[in-house]
Amino acid sequence: MRVKCEWWHYFQFEWRNIPELQAQAAVFRERFSSYLRDFAQLLSHGAAHFSQLLVPLAFKSMGNHTSDQQLHGWIKDMERVKDMLRTKLTGWLQDLQLASKQVEHYEVEEDKDEPGDLILRRPLLSVRLLRYQPWSPSFDDDFSALCEERQPEASQMFSLAHELYAFHRVYWYTTAESIDSSYGNRFKIVDEEWQLEDRSHDTLSVDTDCVQLLVNALDHPTCPLEDLPLEAVKQRERCREQLWDDVVQRSPHVPVTSYLAYTQRINVNLCLLAWMAVNSYGICQDVPFSTIRSVHDARCYFDSPDDQSCLQSNATDAICSVSRAILLLKCRNFSSIRTSHNCTSSSFGLGLFRSRSSVLYQKLTEETLNYKNSLNNATLKYKDFKIDSLKPLEISFILINIIFRFSTAGVYMYLPQLRNLPGKILLSFQITCIVQILCSEVVYRMAGVPDLPTAVLIDSALTLLSCFWLNSFCYQMYSCVRHLRLPNQLLPAEVSQLFRREVLCVLIPWSIVCVAAVALEKTSKYYLIHSRIVVLAGISVSVTFNLVCLGLLGYMYLRNRCSMRQLEIVDNKKFASKKECLFMSVKAIILSGTGIIIRIGFHQAQGIAQLVYYMHLATMVQGPVLFVCFVCNGTTLPILKNRILLWWNPTNIPAALELCSAAERNLARRNNEQSPFSESSL
Repeated sequence: MRVKCEWWHYFQFEWRNIPELQAQAAVFRERFSSYLRDFAQLLSHGAAHFSQLLVPLAFKSMGNHTSDQQLHGWIKDMERVKDMLRTKLTGWLQDLQLASKQVEHYEVEEDKDEPGDLILRRPLLSVRLLRYQPWSPSFDDDFSALCEERQPEASQMFSLAHELYAFHRVYWYTTAESIDSSYGNRFKIVDEEWQLEDRSHDTLSVDTDCVQLLVNALDHPTCPLEDLPLEAVKQRERCREQLWDDVVQRSPHVPVTSYLAYTQRINVNLCLLAWMAVNSYGICQDVPFSTIRSVHDARCYFDSPDDQSCLQSNATDAICSVSRAILLLKCRNFSSIRTSHNCTSSSFGLGLFRSRSSVLYQKLTEETLNYKNSLNNATLKYKDFKIDSLKPLEISFILINIIFRFSTAGVYMYLPQLRNLPGKILLSFQITCIVQILCSEVVYRMAGVPDLPTAVLIDSALTLLSCFWLNSFCYQMYSCVRHLRLPNQLLPAEVSQLFRREVLCVLIPWSIVCVAAVALEKTSKYYLIHSRIVVLAGISVSVTFNLVCLGLLGYMYLRNRCSMRQLEIVDNKKFASKKECLFMSVKAIILSGTGIIIRIGFHQAQGIAQLVYYMHLATMVQGPVLFVCFVCNGTTLPILKNRILLWWNPTNIPAALELCSAAERNLARRNNEQSPFSESSL
């Protein structure tokens, strides 16, 4: 009756000047606001009574073929459905209440193009946003089959709740829209537009634990009739707060400096993240969907990034509110409203409405299902940051890597020929890599200490230190060739002095970069991206220095070769065999640090967790590769073999270990034999 009254006795403007027009506009705003407040109050009563009647109505259609135990479980499940329905209707109630408050921002003015006609300027937050309220609560579509095993009557429960919600959706939206459209026939309505570009391709860096929770909820959904453990509820709330904190930081891309860093932060499309949070299985099931509040919060987020006090939602619900508005208005490729031309009519069953009222609802067409599946597939690519089935293989690779790295370090410590300046530098590089593996792959993964951010800092710092050791090694190679002096020509005292100087040259810049990164990350979480950039820049500069040194070595070799040809010096010997060329190429890649850059660059490919995990496994073969390239070569391997053979037969001295002449051997033997006699005679 109120709608018919407003329709036939609409507010008429009779004005002669601007002050009189504004006075009548104030009366119009109050009348329209009162109209919406009344509807909000009626909806509040209706929602409360319908929710209370939900259980009796369902029980009436249930029949008398259940036991007391089954009836008790049925009532408990029905109460849960009632709570779900109340949550959905609360969103409608909040929208009507907020719409009535927004009427005071309506403006009425004269149309300058057509004098005598009026323009009604509506703000962005107005009744028109009600059309974005979903037509279906998704109960029947998503949860009926899921809860069938727990509750055989689940389909009937959700169908009844679906029909009650559909009735409210159609009736109250039609009621509000009809009076709104009636004014549209008498005014020229101009709506405020939200001037913001499409956000379908924006990315954000967020916490991987929360993303894993969202993916698990979609991959292994639980029936909402089941009671979630208290810890699971708290985990969802913490995740909502963490995601909102990540969204507020607006970090588009945090560089990944290690595999541990990859498991800490991940770059996700903003629209996909919003859908992952607010889909039927997401973490926002218990948060009412108020369209007007969502658009208000999203506008606050985008237009006032430094003033989050304008949010209407609290910190726990803000991610849900803003995500819904982002999907509705700013994600063209992820729009949650896919209009369907195939609509059908459905009558309310279970004897609820004898008048068989009809309602139009969106039918799940093949297009809609395909779109939904595409979103599911886009989400599930973040499914596994580690693959459980490959865990034994990962442990095996880690053990092999550690064993071969220890073997390489042991050989360099055992052989005197390798304890020159380059050998000591390469040994320091090996020890650094061993400590890094023990910290990240053994201590953190097995003992769980320290916390993940600290483990990432340690892992990144040790990666940087290994690059600096390679800098020192490559510079010594260049220096030896430049000054035409072999490393073995240095005296032990000179080697120790130069090595101490190299240690200082490595530790000083490494300490500066690490202190800067730690200070940035520990000062504020907003500086996380800056700390990662500092470490990544240090690694990049280090690798660039190595490439320059190796490039200069190659240039000097080519220049000398060209000079020898000009002097007509011809040698039939080849520079190296194919095997030696392969070994030198692999050594160049290792010594330049290019492999580290490739690994870090591959980790930036967010969203393909399984491939990054395979890359992580591949890096575990570095130990065997280093052992083969730096031990199993034509120089080191024969020396190592001879030293090992001496363990079994000390008298069998290989040719390479012989003294200078047979006379010197006889003299040494005679001295050894006469020494005890001389001592006894004394």
